[in-house]
Amino acid sequence: MKKRYFIAIIPIVLAACTDWLDIQPALEIRKNTMFENEDGFKNVLTGAYIQMAAPTLYGKNMTMTLPEFMTHHWIAATNTLGDHLGRLDHEQTACKDLEADIWLAYYQTIVNLNTLLGEIDDKRDLFTNGNYELIKGEAIGLRAFLHFEIARLWGDVPAEIKPESPAVPYVKTVTKDPNALRSISHGEFARLLLADLDTAELLLANDPITTCFNSILNMPGVVEGYEDYNRPADAYHYYRQSRFNYYAVKATKARYYHWIGDRAAAARFAGEVIDAVNIEDGSPKFRLGEESAAMLGRLTFPSEHILAVHNSRASEVVTPLFIQSATAYTQDSTLLKTAYESREHPNDIRFRNNRLWQTRAVQTGVAATFSYFRKYVVNDRDVIDVIPLIRLSEMYFIAIENGEHDRFPAYRIARNLDNSLDATITDAGVTEEIILERLEKEYRKEFYGEGQMFFFYKRHGRDRFTWPSTYTINVANYKLPLPETQSTFEIL
Repeated sequence: MKKRYFIAIIPIVLAACTDWLDIQPALEIRKNTMFENEDGFKNVLTGAYIQMAAPTLYGKNMTMTLPEFMTHHWIAATNTLGDHLGRLDHEQTACKDLEADIWLAYYQTIVNLNTLLGEIDDKRDLFTNGNYELIKGEAIGLRAFLHFEIARLWGDVPAEIKPESPAVPYVKTVTKDPNALRSISHGEFARLLLADLDTAELLLANDPITTCFNSILNMPGVVEGYEDYNRPADAYHYYRQSRFNYYAVKATKARYYHWIGDRAAAARFAGEVIDAVNIEDGSPKFRLGEESAAMLGRLTFPSEHILAVHNSRASEVVTPLFIQSATAYTQDSTLLKTAYESREHPNDIRFRNNRLWQTRAVQTGVAATFSYFRKYVVNDRDVIDVIPLIRLSEMYFIAIENGEHDRFPAYRIARNLDNSLDATITDAGVTEEIILERLEKEYRKEFYGEGQMFFFYKRHGRDRFTWPSTYTINVANYKLPLPETQSTFEIL
């Protein structure tokens, strides 16, 4: 039996990108003016990042809300959206609506990337300073990244994936033919995904991030102490840690191979990111966040960012979620001490001194207290507006889980955990079960509020959670049901 789902492509208006695509209901795009010069292509790609940073995707739903409630990271009142998500009850209207919004936002972003990619080869002569390769590489890489994100949510638990079984659609063209965009097999999905990542890797071989210090790229202009070092000739080449750069390709490959259980490939690509160095002096390209960053409240650890988005609406999202107690997401303070093993590791740079979580009075003169989540909050006025999508610590976890146990001490030292943990990971006789038990705890500590804990559970097909309380999971519910009201394709 065939089920039809309709994707309603709606007009997009983005104030920060006035030349952004106006997508008509029939997918008629005013390409003649949009792609008449290099800046037009830059604007379209920038628009894709703006869409990704919006609350519908990584500005809220895909980092702070959907996957975090599904792993019980926030307290949820009975019969609320958070409660339904925590029970993986996808039949509730509120869950259906949220999941449909996310699905649509992903495919809208992919449509715009495909529009760019459909034009760029014919306009290659418009580009200067290597921007043809940079823009095309980013767009193709992002297309792969976003499809994989869709597959991680709406696809099967990895242990149940079979090459011939149906996967989510992999969309490479802009079309008005509903039969052209249909479900494909997992085998075909993997082929298309890896082909895009391989192409992106080749195109981004000369990415400025491979030749310049991240400190230079993140601060246009002359940086004291780096006057004689390489810097981009084109202003467009800055801020590469917030773009789909060369190392984001490697990291996405590591994440994908880890997902499907190819241990050797996952460890190899994770290692290539971990071991990447600056050509000027051989120093690490990416650094694990340490005490100095935590002291400044930079608990997303910017030195670790491999891919991130800038959320221009961060203040309006973060304030009600993490500053205003009446609406803020929270967790029990005693349970948090258990999660962060505060007795065993009192000097953990994230949890000490009320850094990641601050328990204080709801208001002056009131005895009731509230646990405020501080990862995205500098103080009660200023918020963090750069949201990481892939971080270096994840690459360490992937490498460790796939056999490179000797990488754990570097992570442990950076977070100032007790060195007694080393034996639980690096001893020759350590079992996989013990390693996974440790990594489960570290994923929770490390990625609280970033949405990665859910994918740890789904990847391993866990049938119960052990924190904040023991809870049995129907493994089948890890796979989100396809939205009922959307399509431009057929599910066979």
